[in-house]
Amino acid sequence: MKQKLGSLLRDRLVWFVALGLGLFAIDYASERRLENRILIDLPLVEKLVAQWEGQTKRRPNAQELDALVEGYIREEILVREARRLGLDDEDVIIRRRLAQKVEFFLDENNPPELPDKAGLQKWFEQNRAAYDTPVKLTWRHIYASDEAEARALLTRVQGMEAKNWRSLGQPFMLNRAYTSQDQLEMSQIMGADFAATMFDGKTATPANGWVGPVRSAYGWHLVAVDTRYEIRAARFEAIAEKLARDWANEQARVAKLEAWRELRAGYEIELVPVEAP
Repeated sequence: MKQKLGSLLRDRLVWFVALGLGLFAIDYASERRLENRILIDLPLVEKLVAQWEGQTKRRPNAQELDALVEGYIREEILVREARRLGLDDEDVIIRRRLAQKVEFFLDENNPPELPDKAGLQKWFEQNRAAYDTPVKLTWRHIYASDEAEARALLTRVQGMEAKNWRSLGQPFMLNRAYTSQDQLEMSQIMGADFAATMFDGKTATPANGWVGPVRSAYGWHLVAVDTRYEIRAARFEAIAEKLARDWANEQARVAKLEAWRELRAGYEIELVPVEAP
């Protein structure tokens, strides 16, 4: 036994393995110490103070600063323990939050500089239709249970005084009259087909009085347009500030999209075929 032990002690390979295990143990212990070490330095304290000032609009006193540091230490310990336990793996909320933070980085990357007046006016001309005030209608309606009832009501309402129209038809869950409503607003309430009929400039006009039946997402209606407001062209000077904000938002959107494309191009996506059962 002593001979075997002496032979092992003289074997260089054994010493090499032992030395490697020793170094590994030292390195492991060092990493564990680093994992359990929390550094509180000046940049961190300044960051905590800045966050406090952003919320309270004042600097923290000594007691509040101690509480901020202790709160950071508590949070850091809990986060490290969560990672050690693997709690961040496959957690949907954490994944979404991390993705959202990267989205913020993409938003803040290279904010666009505003163009000069000529450049902004050129952009306005290219997008003028989005700034013109659209056609709007002030209108009323009578709701019927079906198309036949609506047709019967049309004869009655045309022979009545204007103020008595609310007494006709069925109860309706929404308003019976709307003021200065554009086609998009109307379509969101009554449906796209109803709005298209109302805004075609023929069926429902102030001169035609009560017309119908017109079908909506709810059923059948008689409609009357009291006022039709035609398109008003936008003026550059009146909306210059809004144009500048919209231009900046659009440039930021385009820049963010391009940044995402660059990120996407750096990843290789492999689709694993689904095997038939």
